[in-house]
Amino acid sequence: MKKILDVKNVIIGLLTIAIIFVIVNPKDIIPNRVKLVSQIDSIPYAVHDTIPVDSLVEVEVEVEVPVEVEKRVEVPVIQPVDTNEILKIHFAKVYHKDVLMLPNNQGTVTVLDTISKNSVVNRKFIADIKRMIVKDTIYTKEPKKGQLFFGFDGGVNKENVISHIGTGVMYKTKDDKIFHIGVGVANRLLDATNGEFTPYVDGGVYWRIKTKKQ
Repeated sequence: MKKILDVKNVIIGLLTIAIIFVIVNPKDIIPNRVKLVSQIDSIPYAVHDTIPVDSLVEVEVEVEVPVEVEKRVEVPVIQPVDTNEILKIHFAKVYHKDVLMLPNNQGTVTVLDTISKNSVVNRKFIADIKRMIVKDTIYTKEPKKGQLFFGFDGGVNKENVISHIGTGVMYKTKDDKIFHIGVGVANRLLDATNGEFTPYVDGGVYWRIKTKKQ
Protein backbone atom coordinates (compact mmCIF):
# COMPACT_ATOMS: atom_id res chain seq x y z
CA MET A 1 0.00 0.00 0.00
CA LYS A 2 2.85 2.35 0.85
CA LYS A 3 4.41 1.78 -2.57
CA ILE A 4 1.19 2.74 -4.37
CA LEU A 5 0.79 6.03 -2.44
CA ASP A 6 4.33 7.32 -2.84
CA VAL A 7 4.99 10.81 -4.17
CA LYS A 8 5.82 9.71 -7.69
CA ASN A 9 2.59 7.88 -8.21
CA VAL A 10 0.59 10.77 -6.73
CA ILE A 11 2.12 13.26 -9.18
CA ILE A 12 1.46 10.94 -12.14
CA GLY A 13 -2.13 10.55 -11.05
CA LEU A 14 -2.69 14.28 -10.75
CA LEU A 15 -1.21 14.93 -14.22
CA THR A 16 -3.48 12.24 -15.69
CA ILE A 17 -6.56 13.77 -14.13
CA ALA A 18 -5.58 17.23 -15.40
CA ILE A 19 -5.11 15.96 -18.98
CA ILE A 20 -8.51 14.25 -18.94
CA PHE A 21 -10.11 17.37 -17.50
CA VAL A 22 -8.64 19.52 -20.30
CA ILE A 23 -9.76 17.12 -23.02
CA VAL A 24 -13.29 16.68 -21.64
CA ASN A 25 -13.65 20.39 -20.58
CA PRO A 26 -16.97 20.01 -18.78
CA LYS A 27 -19.23 23.07 -19.09
CA ASP A 28 -16.51 24.90 -21.02
CA ILE A 29 -14.68 25.83 -17.87
CA ILE A 30 -11.37 26.00 -19.75
CA PRO A 31 -11.49 28.53 -22.67
CA ASN A 32 -10.93 27.10 -26.14
CA ARG A 33 -7.85 27.95 -28.03
CA VAL A 34 -8.38 30.32 -30.97
CA LYS A 35 -6.25 30.04 -34.02
CA LEU A 36 -5.11 33.49 -35.10
CA VAL A 37 -4.84 34.29 -38.75
CA SER A 38 -2.03 36.61 -39.61
CA GLN A 39 -3.18 39.87 -41.13
CA ILE A 40 -1.23 42.79 -42.59
CA ASP A 41 -1.71 45.95 -40.54
CA SER A 42 -2.80 49.03 -42.52
CA ILE A 43 -0.45 51.26 -40.56
CA PRO A 44 2.81 51.73 -42.59
CA TYR A 45 4.99 52.18 -39.56
CA ALA A 46 5.83 50.17 -36.53
CA VAL A 47 3.49 50.39 -33.56
CA HIS A 48 5.00 50.41 -30.11
CA ASP A 49 3.20 50.02 -26.89
CA THR A 50 3.07 53.07 -24.65
CA ILE A 51 5.01 52.60 -21.48
CA PRO A 52 4.18 55.03 -18.68
CA VAL A 53 7.22 56.86 -17.38
CA ASP A 54 7.21 58.58 -14.04
CA SER A 55 9.53 61.44 -15.06
CA LEU A 56 11.14 62.80 -18.20
CA VAL A 57 14.86 62.43 -18.63
CA GLU A 58 16.81 65.00 -20.64
CA VAL A 59 19.24 63.43 -23.04
CA GLU A 60 21.83 65.38 -24.99
CA VAL A 61 21.92 64.37 -28.62
CA GLU A 62 24.60 65.61 -31.00
CA VAL A 63 23.10 66.68 -34.31
CA GLU A 64 25.28 67.61 -37.26
CA VAL A 65 23.87 70.64 -39.07
CA PRO A 66 25.36 71.52 -42.44
CA VAL A 67 26.63 75.14 -42.52
CA GLU A 68 27.25 77.01 -45.72
CA VAL A 69 30.48 79.04 -45.59
CA GLU A 70 31.02 81.89 -48.00
CA LYS A 71 34.60 82.25 -49.10
CA ARG A 72 35.80 85.20 -51.09
CA VAL A 73 38.49 84.61 -53.60
CA GLU A 74 40.33 87.55 -55.10
CA VAL A 75 40.80 87.10 -58.76
CA PRO A 76 43.46 89.35 -60.28
CA VAL A 77 42.15 91.34 -63.20
CA ILE A 78 44.68 92.28 -65.75
CA GLN A 79 44.09 95.76 -67.08
CA PRO A 80 45.85 97.27 -70.00
CA VAL A 81 48.52 99.84 -69.05
CA ASP A 82 49.32 102.77 -71.28
CA THR A 83 53.00 103.44 -70.57
CA ASN A 84 53.17 106.43 -72.86
CA GLU A 85 50.28 108.11 -71.06
CA ILE A 86 51.91 107.51 -67.66
CA LEU A 87 55.21 109.02 -68.82
CA LYS A 88 53.37 111.95 -70.34
CA ILE A 89 51.66 112.73 -67.04
CA HIS A 90 54.91 112.23 -65.11
CA PHE A 91 56.92 114.70 -67.20
CA ALA A 92 54.09 117.20 -67.69
CA LYS A 93 54.26 120.57 -65.92
CA VAL A 94 51.36 121.35 -63.62
CA TYR A 95 50.80 124.88 -62.33
CA HIS A 96 49.38 125.36 -58.86
CA LYS A 97 48.25 128.64 -57.33
CA ASP A 98 47.77 129.27 -53.61
CA VAL A 99 46.74 132.55 -51.97
CA LEU A 100 47.81 133.18 -48.37
CA MET A 101 45.92 135.73 -46.28
CA LEU A 102 48.06 137.82 -43.95
CA PRO A 103 46.76 138.50 -40.43
CA ASN A 104 45.09 141.78 -39.44
CA ASN A 105 43.97 142.36 -43.04
CA GLN A 106 47.48 143.39 -44.08
CA GLY A 107 47.20 141.89 -47.55
CA THR A 108 47.84 138.65 -49.43
CA VAL A 109 50.75 136.61 -50.75
CA THR A 110 50.17 134.52 -53.89
CA VAL A 111 52.36 131.43 -54.33
CA LEU A 112 52.74 130.08 -57.88
CA ASP A 113 54.26 126.58 -58.09
CA THR A 114 55.31 124.60 -61.15
CA ILE A 115 55.23 120.85 -60.45
CA SER A 116 56.89 118.23 -62.64
CA LYS A 117 58.29 114.75 -61.97
CA ASN A 118 56.54 114.73 -58.58
CA SER A 119 58.53 117.74 -57.35
CA VAL A 120 58.38 121.55 -57.37
CA VAL A 121 60.63 122.80 -60.14
CA ASN A 122 59.78 126.50 -59.86
CA ARG A 123 58.12 128.79 -57.31
CA LYS A 124 57.16 132.46 -57.45
CA PHE A 125 55.74 134.85 -54.88
CA ILE A 126 53.47 137.79 -55.58
CA ALA A 127 52.95 140.00 -52.54
CA ASP A 128 50.12 142.47 -52.18
CA ILE A 129 50.76 144.07 -48.81
CA LYS A 130 49.17 147.25 -47.57
CA ARG A 131 51.35 150.01 -46.21
CA MET A 132 51.53 150.06 -42.48
CA ILE A 133 50.98 153.39 -40.78
CA VAL A 134 52.59 153.57 -37.41
CA LYS A 135 51.43 156.33 -35.12
CA ASP A 136 53.63 157.19 -32.22
CA THR A 137 53.97 160.26 -30.08
CA ILE A 138 57.46 161.40 -29.23
CA TYR A 139 57.87 163.94 -26.51
CA THR A 140 60.94 166.15 -26.82
CA LYS A 141 62.24 168.45 -24.18
CA GLU A 142 61.74 172.15 -24.70
CA PRO A 143 65.07 173.82 -25.38
CA LYS A 144 66.28 175.85 -22.47
CA LYS A 145 65.89 179.59 -22.63
CA GLY A 146 66.92 182.51 -20.43
CA GLN A 147 64.24 183.60 -17.95
CA LEU A 148 63.77 187.06 -16.37
CA PHE A 149 61.99 187.61 -13.04
CA PHE A 150 60.82 190.79 -11.28
CA GLY A 151 59.68 191.19 -7.66
CA PHE A 152 59.84 192.89 -4.30
CA ASP A 153 61.66 192.08 -1.10
CA GLY A 154 61.75 193.41 2.44
CA GLY A 155 62.83 192.60 5.95
CA VAL A 156 61.90 193.15 9.61
CA ASN A 157 63.80 193.12 12.88
CA LYS A 158 63.19 193.83 16.52
CA GLU A 159 64.96 197.16 16.68
CA ASN A 160 63.77 198.87 13.48
CA VAL A 161 60.59 196.86 12.96
CA ILE A 162 60.94 197.28 9.15
CA SER A 163 64.60 196.99 8.28
CA HIS A 164 64.40 197.52 4.52
CA ILE A 165 62.09 197.58 1.51
CA GLY A 166 63.24 197.13 -2.07
CA THR A 167 62.61 195.77 -5.54
CA GLY A 168 64.75 193.97 -8.09
CA VAL A 169 65.06 191.65 -11.01
CA MET A 170 66.50 188.15 -11.41
CA TYR A 171 67.74 186.53 -14.60
CA LYS A 172 68.15 182.77 -15.07
CA THR A 173 70.47 181.63 -17.88
CA LYS A 174 70.37 178.38 -19.93
CA ASP A 175 73.04 176.93 -17.64
CA ASP A 176 70.76 177.46 -14.62
CA LYS A 177 72.75 180.42 -13.31
CA ILE A 178 70.78 183.22 -11.58
CA PHE A 179 71.82 186.85 -11.43
CA HIS A 180 70.09 189.26 -9.06
CA ILE A 181 70.11 193.04 -8.81
CA GLY A 182 67.87 195.20 -6.70
CA VAL A 183 67.35 198.68 -5.16
CA GLY A 184 65.55 199.88 -2.07
CA VAL A 185 65.76 201.81 1.17
CA ALA A 186 66.93 200.69 4.57
CA ASN A 187 65.28 201.99 7.74
CA ARG A 188 67.51 202.85 10.67
CA LEU A 189 66.30 204.43 13.98
CA LEU A 190 68.31 207.28 15.36
CA ASP A 191 66.50 207.36 18.71
CA ALA A 192 63.29 206.12 20.21
CA THR A 193 61.11 208.21 17.90
CA ASN A 194 63.20 209.34 14.93
CA GLY A 195 64.74 207.36 12.14
CA GLU A 196 66.06 207.69 8.59
CA PHE A 197 65.82 205.80 5.30
CA THR A 198 69.05 205.04 3.51
CA PRO A 199 68.88 203.95 -0.15
CA TYR A 200 70.87 200.91 -1.23
CA VAL A 201 71.68 198.81 -4.31
CA ASP A 202 72.39 195.12 -4.03
CA GLY A 203 73.15 192.26 -6.38
CA GLY A 204 74.09 188.60 -6.38
CA VAL A 205 74.87 185.44 -8.42
CA TYR A 206 73.44 181.92 -7.75
CA TRP A 207 74.46 178.48 -9.10
CA ARG A 208 72.37 175.33 -9.29
CA ILE A 209 73.39 172.54 -6.91
CA LYS A 210 72.71 169.06 -8.32
CA THR A 211 71.53 166.31 -5.98
CA LYS A 212 71.11 162.52 -6.46
CA LYS A 213 67.30 162.77 -6.80
CA GLN A 214 67.53 165.22 -9.70
